[in-house]
Amino acid sequence: MKLRRRAFLASAVAAGAFAGCLGSGSSGSAGNSDGAASETGDAGGSNRQGSTTDADSTTRNESSESRAATGTAVSNLDHPAATALAGQPFRGPQPGTAGATIIAFEDPSCHNCRRFNENTFPELESKLIDPGKASFVYRNFPHAFEWGKPAMQALEATFTRGEQPFWALEHHYFATQDEFTDENVLDRTRQFLAAETEVDAAAVVADAEAKKFDTAFQRDADAGDAAGVVSTPTFYLFREGQFLTEIRGAQSYQVFAQALGGK
Repeated sequence: MKLRRRAFLASAVAAGAFAGCLGSGSSGSAGNSDGAASETGDAGGSNRQGSTTDADSTTRNESSESRAATGTAVSNLDHPAATALAGQPFRGPQPGTAGATIIAFEDPSCHNCRRFNENTFPELESKLIDPGKASFVYRNFPHAFEWGKPAMQALEATFTRGEQPFWALEHHYFATQDEFTDENVLDRTRQFLAAETEVDAAAVVADAEAKKFDTAFQRDADAGDAAGVVSTPTFYLFREGQFLTEIRGAQSYQVFAQALGGK
């Protein structure tokens, strides 16, 4: 399996923008609507970072330190979206070492997040991420269907056990999104992890049910709130450590490339 991961200047996106997933509906309607990306110089909002003193935070921090040079993000980007960025899963170069950084807030149950991952991320990966021109950082943000919340808890529990299983599960959620409901999400997660990865699937699900890594989950949600995320997916773009702009929705590769000053 190929594992995939993942308001811009108004003049660049005036024609045909997809909005992010709106609302927090249960398994009925995602509440999507059309919208345009917006340019943001100041994300606004206060930083409501979660507590880092409980056991799950300690485990996450230890994991971050031990894998800082491989697959977890460590960066000093000065923006609310980058709050508590150390330990976040990322693709490409270590954030802060590439010319560009993209911080993505996504929900595994969001239809527009799936559209982005299917239609835009492969080109971002081949043209910017794999060549080392950009880092792509993933953050959870609950905003679409209710089953996305336990799915994010499972992603957090999986990430502490390995980066590759995390990306495999993240891809699985998007690839088979329509098959998940509030009732079956953790059972299907267990089945996938047991069949396709080497992690202890039952332990992951037990941790997700107990919300063992809820502090890490909440750090993402709080960072998104502080940055002003109102829909998913939402992306914050940086060039040479400086914040450039915000992109909302399942935009094309060209929107990202133009925002970053490329082609």
